[in-house]
Amino acid sequence: LNWLTSEDQQRLRWVDRALHWLYLPIELTDEQVIQRSRMTLAAIDSDFLRSILLERMEMRTFVVALRYRSRGEPLPSASQWGIGRFVKQIETHFSDSAFGLGHLYPWITRAHRLLEADQPLELENLLVQEAWKRLDRVDNLHGFDFAAVALYVLRWEILHRYFRRLPEAAVIRFDSLVAQALETSSFAPESQT
Repeated sequence: LNWLTSEDQQRLRWVDRALHWLYLPIELTDEQVIQRSRMTLAAIDSDFLRSILLERMEMRTFVVALRYRSRGEPLPSASQWGIGRFVKQIETHFSDSAFGLGHLYPWITRAHRLLEADQPLELENLLVQEAWKRLDRVDNLHGFDFAAVALYVLRWEILHRYFRRLPEAAVIRFDSLVAQALETSSFAPESQT
């Protein structure tokens, strides 16, 4: 990552600040978080990266709406509560388990069930898996460019978040990923000695 241009490093910082809770203090209101998200989307000059960020922000919007509904609360009407293409759809179909979008996003129904069953760890695992699938889906839509680096960093953060909770499983999974990468690579470690 040190070899990135200063512009690309800045773009990566924007992505990082948009997606990591570390940069979103608990004191921020929903409106402030949404304002920061919109500023970040406007600052990203890559359509590809902007679409990835928007999808992740939309996932958060779905989860916010699910949480409101599970608490028996209506969505805020006087303030901004979500971001993305589906805010109006969610508001219109708030009582539907998947907001009328189960055909596009089947994971929302499962997330609804997990939230209702008070299974936060399973919900977190589902969200991590869906974020990974979305990155997988767009992985081949670019060459070896800055987008590839950004996808790598986003995947690394997902793995870090997921395995931080499961240290033993992390080592096993990491070893498995390394072995898989070496099998499909032309790199031969023994030739390097």
